Amino acid sequence: MSKSGMQLRKLQLEGSKKKDAILEFYNGLNVVAGASDTGKSFAYECINYALGATDIPEIPNEAAGYEWVLLEFVDKRSNQNITLKRSFLESEKANVYYIYSDIAHLKEANSETLSVSSNSKNSLSSKLLMICNCSYRNILKKSSNGETEAFTFRKFVYLMMMNETRIVQKNSPIYIGDTKRDRMSTKETASFFTMLTGLDYQKFNKPESAEVKKAHLKGAIDELTLICGDLQKEISATEGTLDNYESQQSDKVIKKIEKSLSDQRQVVQELEFERQRELSVIDLKVREKSRISDNLAKFKLLKKNYKSDIDRLDFIEQAYDYTGQLVDMKCPICHTPMKSSAQNNQIYYVALNKEKDKLKAHLLDLQETIDDFESDLLEVTQQIAKEQEKIKFYERGLEDQVKEVSRMLIEHERYLKIRDKALAIENNKKKLLDANSRILELNERIDNTKAASDKVGIKKLSDELMLDFCEIIRDLLEKWNFINNIDQSVVAFNTKANDVIVCSKTKASYGKGARAIINSSFIIAIMRYCIQHGLSHPGFVVLDSPLTTYKEKDKLKNEKNEEVDKSVKSEFFYNLSRIGRDMQIIVFDNEVPPDDIKEIAYHHFTGNPVIDRTGFVPINQ
Repeated sequence: MSKSGMQLRKLQLEGSKKKDAILEFYNGLNVVAGASDTGKSFAYECINYALGATDIPEIPNEAAGYEWVLLEFVDKRSNQNITLKRSFLESEKANVYYIYSDIAHLKEANSETLSVSSNSKNSLSSKLLMICNCSYRNILKKSSNGETEAFTFRKFVYLMMMNETRIVQKNSPIYIGDTKRDRMSTKETASFFTMLTGLDYQKFNKPESAEVKKAHLKGAIDELTLICGDLQKEISATEGTLDNYESQQSDKVIKKIEKSLSDQRQVVQELEFERQRELSVIDLKVREKSRISDNLAKFKLLKKNYKSDIDRLDFIEQAYDYTGQLVDMKCPICHTPMKSSAQNNQIYYVALNKEKDKLKAHLLDLQETIDDFESDLLEVTQQIAKEQEKIKFYERGLEDQVKEVSRMLIEHERYLKIRDKALAIENNKKKLLDANSRILELNERIDNTKAASDKVGIKKLSDELMLDFCEIIRDLLEKWNFINNIDQSVVAFNTKANDVIVCSKTKASYGKGARAIINSSFIIAIMRYCIQHGLSHPGFVVLDSPLTTYKEKDKLKNEKNEEVDKSVKSEFFYNLSRIGRDMQIIVFDNEVPPDDIKEIAYHHFTGNPVIDRTGFVPINQ
């Protein structure tokens, strides 16, 4: 078995409430054959889709409801089972899940999410190319200007998988389409050449006349002359704005200004520190003033209350005097005479006087306290005013410093521009000197110029390589009974069409059935050649309908026969069943292989739900 590449193991479709559709594959020849419309071409397209095709396969009615396609294969380098899982939904088709497991053990396996876009950092293409030990990077895209594009895994796919349309085309199998324009596709030709040589795209040079080379050199000289003129104008214009300053002089002034700026910043920091300190002091004073004001207000309120109490006692005393002057009267109830006691009156007046004396003493003490608070409040207010003056002093100092710093910054910016202009002049003078030196050098090269080469071309495949490749095709066609072995040069390579000529006839002169056989041999030969010569290749080929008979009506006389001879069909299966364990061929076809072939993995689709397997998609869901 080859030490790199892939061996397909299983194709499986999954969907909720759907029975899995499964096809298993093995080494060597695998044939999926039987009736038409049983899902063979759909299975082919599912393999292609899992390997990174852009478009979702056209899903037949019986496959509606399937959500995922899974393709299990073996990484031959490590013998690791890998499963590719991709959604049929348009919104999710951009990604492929790369799972390190066979399909039976997906849940517990590690996985990566890869992009089908080859431009992505984590792309499916780069992963599969690594499995194939493929280090090709570029292929030629346009021969007119040497433009290249990346070599991707899809370049392999086009040369190892052929659907029922491409397999009968008249163009070379290396081209995707069958039009004349397709034959002009440089990148497809380059991909084929890269696969057979094992080399990235390489340019080769075509001779060019000395006159043309001199013209190129003169053009370069003219361009450099224009550059010199522009540089000289720019130097003169800049020198007029510098007042004869040099970059070294500007550096000295800039350093002096930067030193002054540093000193000014230090002064600003000190002033700001003092200002903040005074703000802290004044904050404490303001709090003290607020406390004194609050206490003073409370004591003044207490003084007011004391005065109110004295006035109340005076009122009570006066009212008592008035009531004492009233005439004695009898009690309206018991008619007993009501008489005031002189002794009681005397006690009442004594009590009132004592209470008033007590309040007046408190009022005297309270007034002294109020006087102290008012004195303290005045002192604090004066201190606050002094601190505010200090703050204004520091703020004026800061304002002056800011103005000075702003002035110095403007000056600093001016000298920076002067220095930059001076440096630009020095650089332009150096460029001017280099350009003039280059002009002298180019003039010397013009005098010594001979024929040179610098045009883009395509490196052709060697005759020896193409002989080996055509020999593999001849061997296949001969063993399939398509040609006999009388003429050893019966298969030749047409370098103009990049296709084979069989029995001195171009492929386009054969019918569809014969073209399918020739194209199949071409694709299989690419795989065999690469493996025999240790070149990168996935290691498998998938063919759709290489043997299907095209017999739609009776033919007129001398009309091309579209059918493939029965003996060719049989020998096709016999020969490919012995292809070898290091290669894998998967054939989807209506033709059934002979019963006596043993070394073959065979799936037969009956198309009849009562006879064995109906098709790719299970009928009884």
